[in-house]
Amino acid sequence: MYSLRRTLAVRFSVTIFVALLLIALWAYLGTQRILREELDRGLAASAYIEADALAAGYPIAEHSEPTLLSDFIRTVNRFVVVRDPMGAVVSANTPLSVRLPLDSASFARAFAGQPVWITQRWADAEVRCFYWAAQVRDHSQTVVIQVGASLVPLSDANREVLFLLLGTVLLGTLASWLGAGWLAGSSVAPVEEIAEQAGRIGPGQTGQRITEHADAEEFAGLISVLYGMLERLDRAFETQRRMIADAGHDLKTPLTAMRGELEVALRGKRDPDEYRAILASVLEEVDHLASLSNSLVMLARLDAGALRPERIERDLAALAERAADKARGRCGAREIRFGRADEDATAPVDAQMVSVTLDHLLDNCIKHTPDGSKVYVGVAADGSLVKVKIEDDGPGIDDESLENLFERFYRTDAARTRGGVAGLGLTIVAAIVGAHGGIVEAERSTHGGLAITIGFPRTAATTS
Repeated sequence: MYSLRRTLAVRFSVTIFVALLLIALWAYLGTQRILREELDRGLAASAYIEADALAAGYPIAEHSEPTLLSDFIRTVNRFVVVRDPMGAVVSANTPLSVRLPLDSASFARAFAGQPVWITQRWADAEVRCFYWAAQVRDHSQTVVIQVGASLVPLSDANREVLFLLLGTVLLGTLASWLGAGWLAGSSVAPVEEIAEQAGRIGPGQTGQRITEHADAEEFAGLISVLYGMLERLDRAFETQRRMIADAGHDLKTPLTAMRGELEVALRGKRDPDEYRAILASVLEEVDHLASLSNSLVMLARLDAGALRPERIERDLAALAERAADKARGRCGAREIRFGRADEDATAPVDAQMVSVTLDHLLDNCIKHTPDGSKVYVGVAADGSLVKVKIEDDGPGIDDESLENLFERFYRTDAARTRGGVAGLGLTIVAAIVGAHGGIVEAERSTHGGLAITIGFPRTAATTS
């Protein structure tokens, strides 16, 4: 694990260091070139002045002091000699200049009328020289003026500039490191504060939200995502808590009934028919418990993705008709009517899962409608979906219950919760249809009761 704050500071500082180093290098090279050009112009200017003096008949101005070469370089740094056509020294501005080395090729070119700049070795150092031809006053003779300057002061100036630029780079990098550390810390601090506040939200503490930096534009997206996540967790927690409470209630009812039946059976001797009736009642409660257990297991497997539909092209109309025929054996005084459209009603589905879905929907109508009611089952193709609609002419449900009908263990009014596993049947329906990538809708029936429509896609689209 790495520190984002330290990484940002290091990367920013390295970037600034490289940028400053490149700028310093560019500035150093530019300064070096400018100083060399200024030196060359100065040498040429000195030569032109001396040439004008010779043309006017004036001698070369002489410097008697200083006599030491190092001192002369530090104070004057202009060595001027006048050479005759043979290269011999005619005059000089200081005795030190007499020892100035002569470059024969440059001398010849200058004598021919070309200005020449050249760098030469002299006294264990380099000297920059300029050669220029000039005429004496009576134009009787052409001479060559050689003006030289030691490059030691120029090298010292370049070295000083280099040290100053490197110092600037180092100081700039240090300042960038400190500034980047502060900037990175300021940037990361809100995230740490948000994480700290989120960490204070403990298990079971619903209704809490992230408020730190919620008004900052840069963190609005993060806060929104965390807000939505907490809302979903709150809903999931409430659903789980209600599911546990309702499951406990539904488990308690058949267990209490079974205990009562068994206690009655043990109070005295009874004939075989009475024992058989008690055992039949206990068996009915056992079936109730098994149905509840199977429903919970199926929901858990569907939620975990462990139970996936094995899709095969099946005729949904045939599956619905078979489910309707099976339901007629347990519908009592109710009438079940089946109808299908003429168009193709095949879709890739898991036949067993779809059968469970249809059984739950039909049982829901049978259990929650009075005797004499009618249940209508219809199958029709609708675009990319094959829809199965099951509706009744029973008492129906209110608008609030209609919106929450597919929530786990949601209990509607008393008219539609007589017996059975409250709230799980329709939840399993929604889970199975969702696993197929289909749709499930609940609305008021045109016959006055409840209408539930499930739709399965004609193509086996994968669902998450």
